[in-house]
Amino acid sequence: MKSLQQARELVAALPALPAADTPLQDAVGGILAEPVRTRLPLPHTDTSAMDGWALAAPRRQEVGGRLSWQVRRPGAEHPGTRLPALEAGEAIGVVTGSPVPAGTVSVLRSEHSRLEPTDTVRHSSPEGERESTGTLTALPETPDLQPGRNIRPAGVEAPAGQELLAAGDTLTPVRTAVAAVAGYDTVRIHPVPRVQILTTGSEVISAGLPEPGQVRDTFTLSLPGMVADLGGAVTTVTRLDDDVTGLHEELTATAAHLVLTTGGTAHSRADTLRPALQRCGAEILIDSVDMRPGHPVLLARLPSGTLVLGLPGNPLAGFAALTLLGRPLLGALRGVPAPECAEVFTASAGEDLEPARRGQRLLPVRRTGGSIRSAGFSRPHMMRGLAYAEAFAVIPPRGIQTGEPVTCHPVPGHHLPPHPRRAPWDD
Repeated sequence: MKSLQQARELVAALPALPAADTPLQDAVGGILAEPVRTRLPLPHTDTSAMDGWALAAPRRQEVGGRLSWQVRRPGAEHPGTRLPALEAGEAIGVVTGSPVPAGTVSVLRSEHSRLEPTDTVRHSSPEGERESTGTLTALPETPDLQPGRNIRPAGVEAPAGQELLAAGDTLTPVRTAVAAVAGYDTVRIHPVPRVQILTTGSEVISAGLPEPGQVRDTFTLSLPGMVADLGGAVTTVTRLDDDVTGLHEELTATAAHLVLTTGGTAHSRADTLRPALQRCGAEILIDSVDMRPGHPVLLARLPSGTLVLGLPGNPLAGFAALTLLGRPLLGALRGVPAPECAEVFTASAGEDLEPARRGQRLLPVRRTGGSIRSAGFSRPHMMRGLAYAEAFAVIPPRGIQTGEPVTCHPVPGHHLPPHPRRAPWDD
């Protein structure tokens, strides 16, 4: 039997899944194995920040005491339009995001301008035939004649080669967009672990009222969401009776990175996981953990390399084991640095918290009035208290006195506000 600290350190030290080049659309949730650096300056060319007119340096002529420009045609119809270079005294229409042509000094907003149409005038230039169709003037109060006004310079967000995302960052939807802007089609990531869930127990039913000797399935509905919150991707959820052969077949055929099982982890003749693992030739990494509830949890490695995390069948025990070991395990597979995947918080005890008879006690708790209190109904087979619990508090063998700090591990997928409403049984 390992201590809780030994077990958590062991799973947190497991190697990450091999990194692979992954298309951006499939990379959300993955952990970057390499940094993302800009392959071009951002933006990669000078662009207009406004709809309006790109202005070259004016000629000395004035209209009504104001500077004027001859408008070239055609201007930009969309941000992708590439415009010809401007000569002194010329302007051309631009839209927000369109590249400004060479020779541009500033961009004059449409609402700060006045255009006086004229007959089309054609003249020659070193670049070929040019066409002007109007005289443009600026309103007297506009600041848009200042050099660089309303122009987004190339590289203003980042120069070429600058790191935008670091190795170890989780790829969120927004971060995949940043990688695309940086010029990437694929990124090198540690993939999201594929998780197969096998729930066992001939006494477990999935609908209706249980008869004596039967219990309702508490894991099939809850585990997929909890696994997703921990960063895994559930591939299949399969219900099995207490059948060693059937469990052995599922374990042998799995293509998952992690198999999550429920029930059958103890050493009684009714338990099926250990005999099935033995048939597979699995290596037992963790045989049990000195914590209550959840001590029969086990971790094994199949010959294929797939890991098997066996959760105890009692609901509270199974969820406690998933919280304390499943989080660092999935974090390690994803490539999350060990300190970052712990997600623990510390709060003061609002009451005395009693220890377990042996080992560390995992107690469902919630924050009330800024301190931690028991959520109640904390026996291994109970679920009622966990419905209002924010976390599992780790209670050492000596117990915790009122006012002392308590280390707490958030329940996966159980996002309650910092100060959840009172439970129905509160006084």
